[in-house]
Amino acid sequence: MSRPNHPECGREAALQALHRVERDGAYLNLALPPLLKALPPPERALARELATGTIRRLNTLDWSVGLFLKHPLAKLTPWIRNLLRMGAYQLLYLERIPPHAAVDEAVRLARRYGHRGVAGLVNAVLRRLAKTPGKLPRPLPQGEPLEHLALSTSHPRWLVERWSRRFGPAEALLLGEANNLPPPLALRPNGLRCPSPAFLIERLLAEGVPAELSPRLPGAVLAKPGGPLSELASYREGLFTVQGESSLLVAPLLQPQPGEHIVDLCSAPGGKSTHLAELMGDRGRVTAVDRHPHRLALVERAAKRLGLTAVKTIAADGTRFDGSGLPPPHRILVDAPCSGLGVIRRLPELKWRRRPEDLQRLARLQLSLLERAATLLRPGGRLLYSVCTTEPEETTAVADTFEAAHPSLVPEPFPTPLLHGLERDPAEPGRLFLHPHRHRLDGFFIALWRKGDLLC
Repeated sequence: MSRPNHPECGREAALQALHRVERDGAYLNLALPPLLKALPPPERALARELATGTIRRLNTLDWSVGLFLKHPLAKLTPWIRNLLRMGAYQLLYLERIPPHAAVDEAVRLARRYGHRGVAGLVNAVLRRLAKTPGKLPRPLPQGEPLEHLALSTSHPRWLVERWSRRFGPAEALLLGEANNLPPPLALRPNGLRCPSPAFLIERLLAEGVPAELSPRLPGAVLAKPGGPLSELASYREGLFTVQGESSLLVAPLLQPQPGEHIVDLCSAPGGKSTHLAELMGDRGRVTAVDRHPHRLALVERAAKRLGLTAVKTIAADGTRFDGSGLPPPHRILVDAPCSGLGVIRRLPELKWRRRPEDLQRLARLQLSLLERAATLLRPGGRLLYSVCTTEPEETTAVADTFEAAHPSLVPEPFPTPLLHGLERDPAEPGRLFLHPHRHRLDGFFIALWRKGDLLC
């Protein structure tokens, strides 16, 4: 039995990445790229599709494969388990791949990553599945609505259950389906080096990367690269940063001004810290705080690549940072650690790793960070709280608790031009909710407060 270190094809690269995600708890967006370097573009694209799709549809694939197994799927090795999942994904969701090709390639890999008996098992299970993909007896929506919703949208039951209670079953279905759509790749032009988004688009097109303006967020650029963006000259020259469209709203909503001191209490890997510095014209100071020095190194590298000198890093726990020796900040960003359930489109493994109890634990951390920010902020200063989730425990509950404890911090209405086309509740000024199924954006919650009556 031979298990080569370097994958020879897209299917093998996908299998190795899926194995690392399951065994090591790795994230696919980090585990897969190193495995693609030696592969031609078509095989790279296939690997990305198979690995991402398999994780995205994990519970549905496990349920489908389990119908044809005599023993639980969990008793198989991770290699064969993920090989069956990957084969089932091709049979159930990829019409362009002939069933015989999906089965034959899975059997070939089973011989390399298992033994003859297990290869026979893979062959038998997938061939039976190939004959009945449209006739699988999924739970009926009338009799088992939550189980049906979980399997049809490929989400954990606890998550669709809470969405059904909050939004109703019809909207929960739309949210689950939206989470299964691949998100666009958004770029933030560096205003200090890019005269305009059109300039960046021209450069990308010259480098063979299709690009266009985002229809949802003015100034953002959407790209469809065939390879790693880090290999482009435009990237090395610091002309842009890769950043999700929802995330791109955060720094502008804080309205940073040249010459100010701004603190980013949870800065790594640096997307929002560097955005703040760009919006300030690199004049002033952005204190980028993170508890992990190795993650602060990412912030420093990003600032250097973008040509920014205003970003200064400090290794500290954001819940205890006292700002010693620094002037009171004019503005503070708390882009807090959260469940990430708003960015399932980008990180589908999150929906399988999160548990209901995580939400309260993370909410307590978010509140601690806001409490610390409130003590640091100067009178008249602004505090912005953002999380890439839409779950109530991490959004409205945190904001309500914080406001009740700090009457001197009042909601600050957002600048209307920045939110053109995004629905807002007039009864909740200074709060913004984004949902994948409503806005075609990542799920985000953003709240803005001003301290006292003094102007910055």
